[in-house]
Amino acid sequence: MRRLRLSGVILFLLSSQAGAASNQDLSALSLEELMGLRVSIATGTPKPLAQAPSVASVITAEELEAMGVQDIDEALELVPGVHVSHGSFIYASRYFIRGIVSTYNPHTLVLINGIPQTSLFLGDRGQRMMARSGFPVKMVERIEIIRGPGSAVYGADAFAGVINIITKAPEDLDGGEASLGYGSFDSGYSFLRQAMEAGPVKGVFSIAYDQSNGDDPIIESDQQSNLDALLGTDASLAPGPANLGYRNFDLRTDLLWQRFRLRLAYRQDRVETAQGINDTLDPESRFEHHRGNVDLTWEAPEFRRDWGLEAQLSYLYNDFENPTRFQQFPPGADFTPVGGGGPFPDGVLQTPELAEENVRLDLATLYRGWEEHRLRLGAGYFWGDIFQTRDATNFMLSETGFPTPIPLTDTSDTPGEFLPENQRTSHYAFVQDEWAFAPDWELTAGLRYDHYSDFGDTVNPRLALVWETTPWLTSKLLYGEAFRAPAFFELYARANPVALGNPDLEPETIKSTELAFSLTPFKDWALDLNIYQYRIEDLIDFVADPGGTFTAQNTGRVRGRGVETELRYQWTDSAQLLVNYSYQRTRDENDQPLGLTPNSDASLRLNWRPSANWQLTPSVVWVGSSQRAAGDDRSSLDGYTTLDLNVRRRVNEQFTVNLQARNLFDDDVREASRGPERGQTAPSLPNDLPQPGRSLILQARLQW
Repeated sequence: MRRLRLSGVILFLLSSQAGAASNQDLSALSLEELMGLRVSIATGTPKPLAQAPSVASVITAEELEAMGVQDIDEALELVPGVHVSHGSFIYASRYFIRGIVSTYNPHTLVLINGIPQTSLFLGDRGQRMMARSGFPVKMVERIEIIRGPGSAVYGADAFAGVINIITKAPEDLDGGEASLGYGSFDSGYSFLRQAMEAGPVKGVFSIAYDQSNGDDPIIESDQQSNLDALLGTDASLAPGPANLGYRNFDLRTDLLWQRFRLRLAYRQDRVETAQGINDTLDPESRFEHHRGNVDLTWEAPEFRRDWGLEAQLSYLYNDFENPTRFQQFPPGADFTPVGGGGPFPDGVLQTPELAEENVRLDLATLYRGWEEHRLRLGAGYFWGDIFQTRDATNFMLSETGFPTPIPLTDTSDTPGEFLPENQRTSHYAFVQDEWAFAPDWELTAGLRYDHYSDFGDTVNPRLALVWETTPWLTSKLLYGEAFRAPAFFELYARANPVALGNPDLEPETIKSTELAFSLTPFKDWALDLNIYQYRIEDLIDFVADPGGTFTAQNTGRVRGRGVETELRYQWTDSAQLLVNYSYQRTRDENDQPLGLTPNSDASLRLNWRPSANWQLTPSVVWVGSSQRAAGDDRSSLDGYTTLDLNVRRRVNEQFTVNLQARNLFDDDVREASRGPERGQTAPSLPNDLPQPGRSLILQARLQW
């Protein structure tokens, strides 16, 4: 709260200033402005949104302001083909694109300013980067999203899709901004940003601090409940709350000098463990995460005649600490009847901690000397290292895979440690040609070669044929391949009752074909329609073993197909309507659903400015039912409909007040939990994962 009070003092002092601020229009971008946006996520070079050789979406800073969102997830759930889920590890964000699902969601690559944020440990984004007021929304200039494979441009993990968060740059800013907010569950939000200039150097820095006690929805039954019923014990803490409290601190800066750009970022998160690490309630445990980024970019668009050149060096540090020691199973757990041991009067305890770092060097050049071609070439190197793992446990695994009590023992640097220290290196080279071979026709062809130190080579091509069929219709035929490198947890996890690794895993691969249309027959509306199908080989999942554990395996093939539609309608000069609908069907090689994600969803958003100083933005999200995976006998999970409402009032040119209501009608929103595992007869969380209910947030913003 001290940081919140400090931000309040800053906001009060700055409100007395008479400095000039821009007279910012409260509305989001008009349809004409949006269609004129140029995005770089599809090729690495700027391209008009409608002509981008991929299925792309963009969310601008103006739209984020209009929606009043406190985290990026709230905006991404309105993108067609993207289902935002919170579950698994500490209710972390999961971006299920086109029905491609897994526990830790490593199939969606997240970039910040084009730099991958992937964790070697789980293959995700380092857990806390985005969800529950993660990345500071007010530092976002825009978010670019492509659905479908992107490994020909971005390499590993650009599997189901890519999300690129582009931050505000000092050359586009003048003055500063401060905001302070308070809302339900004792949630507080504070933010300060200032642009600066010192001679030839331009810069911007920001500080954000957010906190919440969390909504803490009730978990009716957990994994220990199932064990109690089986073993005759009474250890479960369910029914009880999922613990969703957090404290986040974020500091970042961007400095520009001539052709050099230096960005630095540091964030710290203290987060409760939600439903528990092992799907058993654990109300006392906490995790701490630390994350640091540094990247240096040098750009010379006119390096030589017809040549542009860009070089980038980046460093990422990520860790998690376990100051409280979490419970795999609660006090009173006893596994004697199933070949383990017990009782555990203090619970089955573990203290895993980990630190990792990586370095990337990327070089790219663009040649424009041929009239009909734009040739892009590039190469790069990656080094990643999990250089510190620590652990302490009060159990060992029996031959049946169940815990047996031992005195609390430091297992660091022993075979009993949950994960060994390890490294990975890779290098790559790519070529891409944008060939305007005929009037209104362009063919983008690309090929990327990657070599990994731990599993060898992979080559991924792409083809994109874009035809400006008429002045109001653009047609696209797209083909792409991608791969995902196994995460270190999937490869090397050991001495763990939750999961075991498999060093013989092969990378997952995907081949995808799409047909897309973008229609703008009238100046006041635009319609996008995408039809796709894909095939996945060597899907990685954790499979039950006879001894009671489960191990990472390449489980086989997955087939998917679907359709996505999105309509933008400029109703009046002061009102814009956005509607989308998505349908997907994903099946394994036995024609069984993968579960965890709905077959269909839709959203509707209205940006309405009833007067010059007022804006109302209601958003409706409808999510259809979710089918269960093979072996899960539960009926399909019911869908839900939520209404969010954001009201903005501009008091004067400097001061704006914002009131946001999430899930206004307090609908019972649940995300699907995994089906039975490790020989269970019932899922660990049979009643699925309840999501936060209604919340209100009041926020004030001052610009100067």
